Amino acid sequence: MADTEDVWNQIFSQNNIGDYKEPTMVLFTDRVSTGCGNASSASGPFYCPADQQVYMDLAFFDELKTRFGAKGGDFAIAYVTAHEIGHHVQTLLGTNQKVSQLQRQTNKTEANKLSVALELQADFYAGLWAHYNQEYLEEGDIEEAMSAANAVGDDAIQKRSRGDVQPDSFTHGSSQQRMKWFMRGYKTGDIKQGDTFAEILN
Repeated sequence: MADTEDVWNQIFSQNNIGDYKEPTMVLFTDRVSTGCGNASSASGPFYCPADQQVYMDLAFFDELKTRFGAKGGDFAIAYVTAHEIGHHVQTLLGTNQKVSQLQRQTNKTEANKLSVALELQADFYAGLWAHYNQEYLEEGDIEEAMSAANAVGDDAIQKRSRGDVQPDSFTHGSSQQRMKWFMRGYKTGDIKQGDTFAEILN
C-alpha cells in the first residue's frame, strides 16, 4: 500500500495532474460497513469512491487459488491491491464519476461496456504501478499477476460457474483483455496509454 502511494505521487507529479490524495485500506472478513453501503465477503476486494477507501477481504486470496484456480503468491496480492488503487486514481481523475453518469443515461449492454472499460483501465494502472517497481520484482512475479488476471476474467468465471459465456453481460473484461491491459501498463509505463474506453466503446 505504501509503495503504491510512492509510485502514484511520482506519476501525478511527473504528469502535472494535481496532488495524489492517498486512500486508506480497510481489512475485513465476512461483512463490512462502507460509505457505499454494507458489503459481504462475496464482493471480494473493492474500492468505495464515496469514502475513498480500499476494502480487502482477507479470505479472497485463498479463494483466488482454491476457487478461481490462480497460482497465488505475493504478487497476485500486489496485483489485486494495485487494481483497487487504480479505481482510486480514476476517482481522483474524475473518470469514475463520468462513467457513473453515462451509465445512468444508457441501456444495460452499453452500461456493461463502460464498466468493462473502467475495470480494464484499473488493470492498466496496476501494470503501470508494476512498471515503476521493476527493480523489486522477482522472477515469476509478473506470471503470478497474469495468472490472477486470467483467473478473474468474466469469461473464465462464467465458464466455471454456469458453463457458457455471455460477453454482453461482462462487467470486468475477458481474461485476455485483463492480461493485455495489465501488460500494456507494465510495458509502456505511460499513463497516457491507458485509454481503454476508446477501444471498448468503438
